[in-house]
Amino acid sequence: MASEPPAGRTPGFSPEIAGTLRNADRTIRMMRGRRRKLYNMWRVTMAGIAPVDSFYVAFYGEGRLLAVPYVFDGEEYEPPGHQMYGPDGLSAWMKRHARPYLYSMDNGRLLNMGHSFGADERLSRDTVAVPLLDPTADGGPVVGLASIQSYAPDVYGSETVHAFEFLARSVVTVLAREREDVANRASLDLVGDDEPDSPLSVLEIVDGFVETLEKIRVGLEESIHLVPPQLSVLNRRLVSVRELCRQAQTDAAEVILTPSVDLQGILESLTPREREIAELVADGLANERIAERLQISEATVKTHVTRILKKFGARQRAAVAARLRPFG
Repeated sequence: MASEPPAGRTPGFSPEIAGTLRNADRTIRMMRGRRRKLYNMWRVTMAGIAPVDSFYVAFYGEGRLLAVPYVFDGEEYEPPGHQMYGPDGLSAWMKRHARPYLYSMDNGRLLNMGHSFGADERLSRDTVAVPLLDPTADGGPVVGLASIQSYAPDVYGSETVHAFEFLARSVVTVLAREREDVANRASLDLVGDDEPDSPLSVLEIVDGFVETLEKIRVGLEESIHLVPPQLSVLNRRLVSVRELCRQAQTDAAEVILTPSVDLQGILESLTPREREIAELVADGLANERIAERLQISEATVKTHVTRILKKFGARQRAAVAARLRPFG
C-alpha cells in the first residue's frame, strides 16, 4: 500500500500553511461516508491558502466517461453530473501522465480545449489540476482529477500545488477506506453463499440515497406546516433541505461509478458460455435467435439466461444490456 500523507508533519510548507493542512487532514479523515462535506472541506481549505474562483472533483468511469460529483464556482454550487471527455483535453492528459497540470505549462491551452467549468463567459487565468491516484498500490492508477481555478493570473505558486496534492492524497485515502469497509461487510455477508445477489456496494449506495431522500421528504413536510411569524425557522428548515439536496446530487453523480467497478467481478463470475450469451442478450437477441447463432437448444439458452440474470442481480434482460452497453 502506498504511504499515506504524514499526519504529524508537512515538510516543505510554511508554518501557517503546514498548520492549516494538518488540521484539514485530521478533519478529512473523519469524513468517511460524507462525500459532499469531504469535497467542500477540501475546497474551503484551498481557498484559505490561495484564491479559488472555481473548484471541481471528477472521477473516471468506463470508456471516456467522467463523473463530476462536485463543482463550485464563485459562491454557487453547480449541479453534479457526467460527461464524455475527448482524447486531447485535460482529462485525457491527466489520465496518461498522472502528474499535476499548471496553467503556466502551456498558457492554459490544454485547459481551454475541454469542457468549461465555472463561468462560461470567463476563461480561467490560472489553474492547478492534480491527479487522484489509487492509494492501495504503489504507482496506482489515476482514478480521477481535481482542479482549482482563478480568474486572476499568476496566483498559484509551488506551495499551492504541493498543498493541493497533499490534500488530494488525504481525500483518496478516505475514499479507499470507504471501499475497504464495503468490501469487508460484503465478505461477511457472502460467507457460505455460492451465488451472491447483485453487488452489495451498489445496494448500499442506493439505500443511502433513499435514506437521504426520506430526510428531504420529512424536511419538506415540516417546512410546509410552518407559517408566519416563523419565517426565520422556515428559512433554517429550507437551508437544511437544500443541503440534503446537494448531498443527494453528489451521491447520485457517483452511483454510476460503482457499477463500473463491480461489473468486472460479475463478468469474472460468468462461465465462458454465459459470457457469450450475455453479450448476445445485450445486443438485443431473443432466446430463439441466440439458440440459432450458437447452435444449441432454446431450453439451454433459457437456463443460461436465468443464471446470468441472477448473477447480475437483475430480473429483466434490459438490465444486463444496460450494464454491458451503458451508452449503446
